[in-house]
Amino acid sequence: MINDTIAAPITPLVVSPVISIRISGSDALKVFSLMEKGGSSVDIANIKPNYVSLYKFNIKDEDLYDDVLAVYFKAPHSFTGEDVVEISFHGNPVLVNAALSGIYKLGIRNAEGGEFSKRAFLNGKIDLTQAESIQELISAKSIDGVHSAYNQLHGSLKNNLDFIKDKLLKMKAIMEAKIDFPDEDTLDSESEVLKENSLEVIKNIDNLLESYKSYRMHNKGIDIVIAGKPNVGKSSLLNALLKEERAIVSDIAGTTRDFIKENLYIGGIPVHITDTAGIHSSSEYVEKIGIDKSIEKINNSDIVFLILDISKPITSEDKYLLDITSKSNRIIIGNKIDIGSADNFSEADIYISAKNNENMDKFVELIKSRVSISNNHIKTSATAITQRHYTLLLEVKEIIEKISSSIYIYPIDMLCIDLERAINLISEITGDNYTEKVLDIVFSSFCIGK
Repeated sequence: MINDTIAAPITPLVVSPVISIRISGSDALKVFSLMEKGGSSVDIANIKPNYVSLYKFNIKDEDLYDDVLAVYFKAPHSFTGEDVVEISFHGNPVLVNAALSGIYKLGIRNAEGGEFSKRAFLNGKIDLTQAESIQELISAKSIDGVHSAYNQLHGSLKNNLDFIKDKLLKMKAIMEAKIDFPDEDTLDSESEVLKENSLEVIKNIDNLLESYKSYRMHNKGIDIVIAGKPNVGKSSLLNALLKEERAIVSDIAGTTRDFIKENLYIGGIPVHITDTAGIHSSSEYVEKIGIDKSIEKINNSDIVFLILDISKPITSEDKYLLDITSKSNRIIIGNKIDIGSADNFSEADIYISAKNNENMDKFVELIKSRVSISNNHIKTSATAITQRHYTLLLEVKEIIEKISSSIYIYPIDMLCIDLERAINLISEITGDNYTEKVLDIVFSSFCIGK
């Protein structure tokens, strides 16, 4: 049970127009003992919840005053579910730190990172997925990331997980009935129902697992590698996308020996783009190291921009690159259309002149179509947005797949034990079942005031 009262700034403690402090707990109203209204002390008994009023905040030790706006949220109708007071000061950190010192002398302590959200969870105001969405909503780096976090804050993931859990509980009821009444000859029909429910659960989990990949791509950024043999225009393409001379462009093959990595937005999605060393046969030690690293980058990228020089016939090096990227998510670019012909390679996804910016607008639109996957899903559906969600859902899926394939093989009581484990994992995601270790993992990344 939570007995103490906490306080912390809920806006950055930097020079700004306004800095706000939140106080939460059974003694939150004590903070009004530091305020005056109309030249008189504040009568705590007459403070109306949900009304914003102007007060004079008295920092007695420093002989400082500030005109503040304060509002009282009465439990349980607050973010944390406790009595909460929020005060907005003029945005001077010196002033606010002095005010906090006065607040702490009332027996109110400094809040730990994420403690307001943790109390909201412990008091049943939000589930664990909603608590996590607060952090993700704050840190989202794209519009789609904001959509996902906002939907989760309003229960989209919890609703989906509740649906999955309900299916699992129905499966458990069937299994337990079979254990309790083993003589009932209904195994075939029961097995069919179990299989149907298993497939439906797996389908829902697969959607959530895929949503996680899309979310991370949209929110954390897409890793793109520009690949090709030397002097095909990789650096020119990077410069064209950045609209600045970032990489050295030269007719001398092998100018780029190390990586040049830049960040930009394409279609509203953060992109991390890397220009690599040209891939070709080389005995020169330093250049060979760069080529080996380029191949490693290609294998670990989300998308490969494979550039071919169509001003010349396709070479064995081009064919090698086409082969090693055949299983990658790639865009094949026929470059130097200003001096070459598509007849030299008719299978490119697009033909451009990076040097002259020819067809670059079409190329950007092509990139957008590749990176904007699952856009509608992200805006409208439940999304798994943390590695914790992904890992636990993957484990649940493996359990249900095992149950589905083992209904006629293993005793029903053994399968029931596995099913119970899957149900507990779903409950761990939402926080219906939790340990202090789980809470520490979830809230450790939160900053003070959240």
